Amino acid sequence: MQNTTPLLELRGITKTFDGFVANDHIDLDVFPGEVHAVLGENGAGKSTLMNIIYGMYKPDSGSIRVNGELVQIFSPRDALEHKIGMVHQHFMLVEVLSAIDNISLLSEEKLFSPRDKKKMKARLQELQSQYHIDVDITSPVEQLSIGMQQKVEILKLLYTGADVLIFDEPTAVLPPQECDGLFEIIANLTAEGKGVIFISHKLDEVLRISQRITVLTHGRVTGQIHTEDADKTTLVRMMVGEDVAPPVINHAETTPGKVLIRTEQLCARDNRGVQTLNGVDLEIRAGEVVGVAGVEGNGQIELAEVLAGVRHAVSGKVCIDGEAVSTRSPKTFIQKKIAYVPADRNHVGSVGDFPLYENWILRNDHPPRLAGFLSYSTIRRETARAMADFDVRARGVEDRTADLSGGNLQKFIMARSLKDAPQVLICAYPTRGLDIKATYFIQEKIQEAKNNGCGVLLLSGDFDELFALSDRLVVLYRGKIAGEVSPLQTTVREVGMLMTGGEAHGAN
Repeated sequence: MQNTTPLLELRGITKTFDGFVANDHIDLDVFPGEVHAVLGENGAGKSTLMNIIYGMYKPDSGSIRVNGELVQIFSPRDALEHKIGMVHQHFMLVEVLSAIDNISLLSEEKLFSPRDKKKMKARLQELQSQYHIDVDITSPVEQLSIGMQQKVEILKLLYTGADVLIFDEPTAVLPPQECDGLFEIIANLTAEGKGVIFISHKLDEVLRISQRITVLTHGRVTGQIHTEDADKTTLVRMMVGEDVAPPVINHAETTPGKVLIRTEQLCARDNRGVQTLNGVDLEIRAGEVVGVAGVEGNGQIELAEVLAGVRHAVSGKVCIDGEAVSTRSPKTFIQKKIAYVPADRNHVGSVGDFPLYENWILRNDHPPRLAGFLSYSTIRRETARAMADFDVRARGVEDRTADLSGGNLQKFIMARSLKDAPQVLICAYPTRGLDIKATYFIQEKIQEAKNNGCGVLLLSGDFDELFALSDRLVVLYRGKIAGEVSPLQTTVREVGMLMTGGEAHGAN
């Protein structure tokens, strides 16, 4: 590898935003036939660096070389012209169009005739055969599974001739069997001489598929290691500067109490008006964590939002403490001490332009008052105390939530959700996009809430998290419960089968 010219070579890449140094003289190489993983805590500079490579940001200084030649990349189009492509975590596809039509949009090829489309189809089939990418390129994208849509994204880049492919948290939305398929495709890409940059918080994945690992801390390269010389403990220490252990959980000690919240034939629609929840019967008891698994779009978010009181049900019942409540009265859910950690921490969980102390009293039915007016001095003190208890790092309570890193914002939201000792905690993807230290912190707080008698509903796309924290695990498929399993008596693969409409041994 040392004698090979890098496909991509970064030297001294520096980028600042209003005086904040996001990337500080970063050097990075990607060679033909390798997967180069980039790790780092939230705010370490990974996203900024990838956006520079893909032309979304212009670096303040430094150089980029492609195949040894100095280049300038000022837009995604420039990146594609230099054979650099990016598979985004959230796919850049027009769902009503076929894969062929989506690819024609990116390549700017005009399909004026059946002959043009036939020619493109033939080339795509060649690429599919070469890289073993099995996907229907003629069906509308909206009819394809999440994994198949991801394959379309990869085909798009290969069709444009990309030699360097950036994968940004590519497994975050995939069931386990489709993760295996993705890793096979990446292996095929590198076998053909492509270079891959792999961004992930899942250390097992990084150790499985990469050849080299670069660690960023506070915008700087603080370590680089060959994967064969690495393990999880070493990588965690490189990222955070210390050993960090996951929370200790003993499911054998779990004895659930009374039913706190129950649904009966619950149905709900998503924001498009499509009914995505189709007759769900579910109970959450005191002192237990009920995990929810499912491919995104199968009703998980709608279930969480109805139980949190922020979405109306189409039909069915929600009973809290044995009493049916109206899902059209969010105040009732707050008064019943139902706490909510939403999936979108930036736009639903907080108001970015508000200071921390004002965000602190969101979803609070009885904020501190003095003589009938909000007591901002008390609110500020409460906020400061919670920030200290939950290690929320900011200059002070006057800081905007928009200025917090993802991990610090999530810790703040968790602190707010737990401050009044809720009887039910609804957590939607609480650790998504968080670094390992913040992830363990959030998981520990969920476990503490359960130990204190709280009933927890946990939505997650991280199977390690679901299996570690959940006492019961339900799987949603097309808005229905496809099965309920014990994490101690099932496997990730069996859960993956339920997620895609199959059957798993031992499912109820």
